[in-house]
Amino acid sequence: MNIKNVFIKTGKYLLIFIGGLLILSLFGLLILHFISSGKSEPFVDHNGKIISNSISAIEKIELGGTDQYLIIRGVDSTNPVLLFLHGGPGSPEIGFVKRHNPDLEHDFVVVHWEQRGAGKSYNKDIPIESMNVEQFVSDTKELSEYLIKRFKKEKIYIMGHSWGSYLGIRAVEKYPELYHCYFGIGQVADQYRSERISYDWVKGEAKKNGDKQALKKLEALNFPKTGADSKEWMMFLMRERSFVDKFGGGLFRDYNGILDKLSPVINTKEYTLSDKINFGIGSIFSLDHLWEEIIADNLFETIDSIHIPVYFFHGLYDYQTSYIVAKEFYEQLKAREKQFISFEKSSHCPIFDEPDKFNKTIREIITAQRDTASLTLSSARYIMQPELVK
Repeated sequence: MNIKNVFIKTGKYLLIFIGGLLILSLFGLLILHFISSGKSEPFVDHNGKIISNSISAIEKIELGGTDQYLIIRGVDSTNPVLLFLHGGPGSPEIGFVKRHNPDLEHDFVVVHWEQRGAGKSYNKDIPIESMNVEQFVSDTKELSEYLIKRFKKEKIYIMGHSWGSYLGIRAVEKYPELYHCYFGIGQVADQYRSERISYDWVKGEAKKNGDKQALKKLEALNFPKTGADSKEWMMFLMRERSFVDKFGGGLFRDYNGILDKLSPVINTKEYTLSDKINFGIGSIFSLDHLWEEIIADNLFETIDSIHIPVYFFHGLYDYQTSYIVAKEFYEQLKAREKQFISFEKSSHCPIFDEPDKFNKTIREIITAQRDTASLTLSSARYIMQPELVK
């Protein structure tokens, strides 16, 4: 065959291949644009009509001098208000809630707060000096007071997952008067020790499963020493966490690959295309500026009591925030009322791995609290006005 003809044919196929890739890329961008309206989907009935008294809104609010976004969703706007503190730091979870546990928005008015530097609230002008735990606790207080006033509530519920559990327990320890109770999912307590347990566990799993390649890569890692900076930690965690996910101790017990993490974000209609790009940027930005504070704090030494009811929800196979460490922290924590709920089929996200059990437990807790409050009120009336009770 003539060499010239070979080059022509090869070039033709190459152009067809590149053209096909471009068409697929453009098609993908069109789909992504279509599912990136930046508007909160309304709650509709079986006939497609918007449910009266439901709430589905995206709002911008200034907290601590910085614009931040709220995505507020609930089937019934008169339901109790739940402030949801996402994980990360820097990883909002509305997409995960909508995909894996939408019933949460049937029981509460859920306020999905995109924290400063994260998701819709990321922008390049956020003051670096404001990216600290004290500021985030202050933002939490300010937002809680706003929600109490806006929804005309005496108090609200607060739920924190992963990093959000660290922020949440810090907030309720300082401002208990704002909250009915605290729900901690994948509770952070001593994250340095937790990471050490995670690293030892994942090497053990690689050995147990005969995965020599994984074990070789894991043993080549250097576990960061006390005082290591965030960059050293990120390099370690990016590699170590991939194996934690693989062996079922990470985000989900049954992990099916990176799409398990990306798909809920990509499909979140509340995000615009730029929001979805900013999601990744904000996650790195937040981790970079907050991680050193988190990893250096040992709550065993800094928090000994909480003055509201406390409920921990923890997956038995959680090796991102250690089940062992969280249970020990719970045991020594003083609280007016406390409960540790274990999830035997979950790792880091029992709220998503076992949503039915999770929601049932939450409902039972709130019902019991209401019954106790009602009984207390009845007793008070009896004591104050016994002649009215027959």
